[in-house]
Amino acid sequence: MTAVPSPSHHPAVLPLPRWILGPGSLSGLPGELALLRVARPLLLSDEGLARAGVLETVAVFLPPGTARHLLAAEDPTCRDADQAFAVYQASGCDGIVALGGGSVIDTAKIVAALVQVPADGARGLLGRPDRIGPGVAPLLVVPTTIGTGSESSPATGLHPDAGTRAIGTRSPFLVPRAVISDPQLVRSLPPRLVAATGMDALAHCLEGFLADPPHPLVDAIALDGLARAYGHVQAALHPGADAARLELMVASFAGGVAIHKSLGPAHAIALACGDQRLHHGMMVAAALPEAMAIAADKVPAKSDRLAQALGLCSRFDIAPALRELNAALDLPTHLGRAGYRVSDPDGLVQAMATSPFNRSAAYAPSADEYRAMAATLLF
Repeated sequence: MTAVPSPSHHPAVLPLPRWILGPGSLSGLPGELALLRVARPLLLSDEGLARAGVLETVAVFLPPGTARHLLAAEDPTCRDADQAFAVYQASGCDGIVALGGGSVIDTAKIVAALVQVPADGARGLLGRPDRIGPGVAPLLVVPTTIGTGSESSPATGLHPDAGTRAIGTRSPFLVPRAVISDPQLVRSLPPRLVAATGMDALAHCLEGFLADPPHPLVDAIALDGLARAYGHVQAALHPGADAARLELMVASFAGGVAIHKSLGPAHAIALACGDQRLHHGMMVAAALPEAMAIAADKVPAKSDRLAQALGLCSRFDIAPALRELNAALDLPTHLGRAGYRVSDPDGLVQAMATSPFNRSAAYAPSADEYRAMAATLLF
């Protein structure tokens, strides 16, 4: 099989999942499984959702005796994916229902891919899109957060081991087959998580739009998602803000579509700092204004379109507006004060500067520019 091209020169192919959106859409789960011809799904979720009762809310729409596997860690590893796949095999499953946020969905994508290459194990798939083909297991996703974009993206990432940086893999075959976005499942999200995941959705739309090469449909969806995230994330913090949280679910899906083009420097920074237990969305939110301050100068035409989508007068207003939004959301702007500890400054900057996201960025910061951003964010 031919390897999927790197983000810097992939063709304009846009596989998207069937998307069921709106209050009460969860009730359509049996019909969606029937369309996928899945009779014995594995329900993959996490222990937190089980404790919150969300698991049982979904389980009533699944066949009796549906196999389950719950992730314990917030940052799953290859071992977690291998354990989930063992349950899939032992239970004779023919598809997967992923109920959760980005960690659950990313793990489910690897489990689905292991169906065609079980001997490789999860570790053998990381960074190896050439090993992922059309024979992946059908994957239906039910998001319970509002920002990761994993539900509509071709990408996944797992930590080889606990305390290591995640390794990403992207393939069109990793795009879920169906997504059910029911805002009733995100009503209980705490404001802090809404803020972090909402800003992650915003960043996916912004950096995906900036990424090269252009894609007319993806760019239009990214700009729409950007405006939705920017306009509704503050309102979504409040209990009962169902309409605003629905808007963020739309922005999250749009952000996942934008990831089909790739991302940029803010995500290069966040993934380089992903070896410690800080929330990914929080790190992206802190890094985005610094990255956008450079892009406004280096990528003027695209940045002008971003400013227009955000309702701002100038592209040079974007970075200050993002800093103000982070402050309004009570998100930290300094990762060092948020708890990140730098043990190898040069190695950290190298991880940022060599990130694959730089290959598709409209402007890839130099190592010195990454060093300056790291100094602002970490020291």
